[in-house]
Amino acid sequence: MTATLPNTSDNVLVSWAAPNVLLVTINRPHKLNAVDPATNKELDNVFTWAEQEDNVWCSIITGAGDRAFCAGFDLVKGHESRSQNGETDFTSEPLGINGFAGLSNRNQGRKPLIAAVNGYAVGGGSEIMTASDIVVATEKSKFGFPEVKRGMIVAAGGLGRIVRSLPYQVASELLLTGRLITANEAKSYGIVNKVIPDHVNVVDAALEYAQMIVSNSPDAVMMTKKGILLALERESLTKAHEDLMDSDEAAAWKSGKNMTIGLKAFAEKQTPRYENPEPIVRKSKL
Repeated sequence: MTATLPNTSDNVLVSWAAPNVLLVTINRPHKLNAVDPATNKELDNVFTWAEQEDNVWCSIITGAGDRAFCAGFDLVKGHESRSQNGETDFTSEPLGINGFAGLSNRNQGRKPLIAAVNGYAVGGGSEIMTASDIVVATEKSKFGFPEVKRGMIVAAGGLGRIVRSLPYQVASELLLTGRLITANEAKSYGIVNKVIPDHVNVVDAALEYAQMIVSNSPDAVMMTKKGILLALERESLTKAHEDLMDSDEAAAWKSGKNMTIGLKAFAEKQTPRYENPEPIVRKSKL
């Protein structure tokens, strides 16, 4: 059964790219898909819904048009609204606890997220990229954190992620100079998985990864993603493993049907037909 999609404005388009694959499109091409506060709240609501919806096993995020994936926060609108309110602190607009686009500070997201980058991904756009599990980009795509050029800083969660993803000097260069890099350069640094020709549909390329993911057990995929995040966060790998196996996700994985389905299909040399994941009962803080 396919779940009913959440209602959104024209600024955020939500659809099914394939069974169990959610496609979220930032639809402000006239603004290079820059995100204003209202759009940010919508995106946050959509990804919160996706985390809770059993029919969503994987999500893809992209931008409308072919010029930009996301040009970050809509600084013009933000400046205008704050000036009208007499505010001088232009960092005061709340993004919510989950950060830019509801993703940059969503540190315990359970479900895989694929970024389909089709042009400029700067500022908050690159913060979305750093929050994604897999990144596919067209050759013309550009990445970067130009916040320092505007008197701002990377403040929505992406700074820490980029520092953990790159060698120190490379991260420092990008963050302190604000220069933009090409998709191929980003791939050479390991923060883009695949670069495709500009004439290839980037969502289709991202969907190839998504379909590989959703062909697997959703319980096992979510459990594995949690293990990846814990390994990055914990100083001790032993502690990371212990926390993973003691987590609520582990309890749901062990009690669910999909492990049995997978093992039975393997023994019978059949293709497994996995079901929606077992609901997670929250007891621990992990």
